[in-house]
Order: sequence, then structure tokens, then C-alpha cells
Amino acid sequence: MLRPLISALVTAVLAGLLGLLLCVGAATTGHAVPRDAAVELETDITLLVPSCEDCVITLFSYDGLTPIYSSAPKLVEDGQVTITLPSARTAGMSVQVDPPWADSRSDTYVVWRYAGADIGDGVTLAQARTKSRASGCWAGTVNEDVTLKIKVRRVERHGKTVAMAWAPVTESFVRPMERVRSGVLVSGDVLACDLS
Repeated sequence: MLRPLISALVTAVLAGLLGLLLCVGAATTGHAVPRDAAVELETDITLLVPSCEDCVITLFSYDGLTPIYSSAPKLVEDGQVTITLPSARTAGMSVQVDPPWADSRSDTYVVWRYAGADIGDGVTLAQARTKSRASGCWAGTVNEDVTLKIKVRRVERHGKTVAMAWAPVTESFVRPMERVRSGVLVSGDVLACDLS
């Protein structure tokens, strides 16, 4: 009665060792795990935008080299919007804000940091309006979900009503520091963020 039990145990140990040897052999031959077997992590980005109902929000991620990532545009409802994107594309993420009342020829981006501000510093509208350099590139995250607050205000630029968008608490960022006029970050192109 003991002999069948020992025999089954030895068989199980040998099978385990054989499996281990096959795994080690595959690892040393340099064969990569098939790409479709890799798990793609995603992050839910929730933006709290209390004063921009029906604004259209689009997330971009671009480092100047790899293809541009763009989310589908989404409307702010009840003061917030949630957009899911690959976690790897949160590094260098920029947020374009298009309010229904703004001049459509100006693409406004959220400022994550103004020159002279440290991460965690509060930034009022009056302070932001004095700034001439800013970053619209967020540093990113690997978390499953993140909530960020942004403020949007109507301002005049070159005789047109445009949006000014910024983080009221300075966030982590990546360069470059772009030229801004009275704190407003606008661009005719997607922001190229320095991830090197």
C-alpha cells in the first residue's frame, strides 16, 4: 500500500523537474514570450473639471519619435470625465481642452507645472496669469486609476475668447517648458514630451 504512494510521489517529482528543465532551457535559448501573452496595463484617468461642462477632452501621448497616441474625445459631464488609456502612455500625457464657447482655432492644453512652481504648490488664476513658461506634459503613472483636478477659465487672446487650463496644484511633469502667454498654453500641434 505504501509502494504505490511512493511511486506516485516519485513520478510527480520527476515530472516537476522535467517541466523546470524545459522552462530553463527555453529561457537560456533567448526565445521571448509571445507578445500577445503580455498583459497590457491600463489606467483610468479621471479629470475633475468643475467649471467646464460639455467641454471636449482629448488625451495625447507623444515623445516626438513613437506614433502619437490619442484617446477618443470625451465630454465633461457633471464636472468630470474619465478616459482609459494604456499605463505606458501616461508618461508624457497631455490634455487638450475644447470648450464649446472657445475659439475653435486655438488648441488649449492643460498646464501641469508653471516655471518656478514645485510639485504640490497651489497655483491661483492670478498667479498663473503672470507666467511665461509652462509644461503641458504629465510625468505619468502605473496606477490603475488616478484623479486629477484642473481648472478652466475664459480669457482673451489676440481678441478671441480662448480657454486657459491648468492644474491648481502643481503636478509631476516632464519637459519641455513651453512658452505661454499670460499662462495660456496653446499649440497648433500635439505636444512632444521629452521622455529621454
